Amino acid sequence: MRTVETAQTFLTAAEVDALVGDYLAGMSVKALAERYGIHRATVFAHLRRRNVPSRRPGLGIDEKAEAVRLARAGVSMRAIGRRMGVDRKAVRAALVEAGLIVDEASDDA
Repeated sequence: MRTVETAQTFLTAAEVDALVGDYLAGMSVKALAERYGIHRATVFAHLRRRNVPSRRPGLGIDEKAEAVRLARAGVSMRAIGRRMGVDRKAVRAALVEAGLIVDEASDDA
């Protein structure tokens, strides 16, 4: 017998409309999942069903500036990523772009 650990949450059409609006306003998938009490994969499924174009993973201009500010204040890339809802690679890319760290891979070219 299989036990279910969490109850399945179904969103109404109005809630999906709100979710899409929040996503288009810039809210992260992680934040949407927490707000609506659903899994991140379910957020993506709702967006796909509504034909919402996915954002490129990474940080926006303001988020990049905040990542640089935090890095200069001594916050680790992992901690910055956790705070901003992205992985460490996205934070590293922003810091390389800002010239805070040198991308060794591009030095070989």
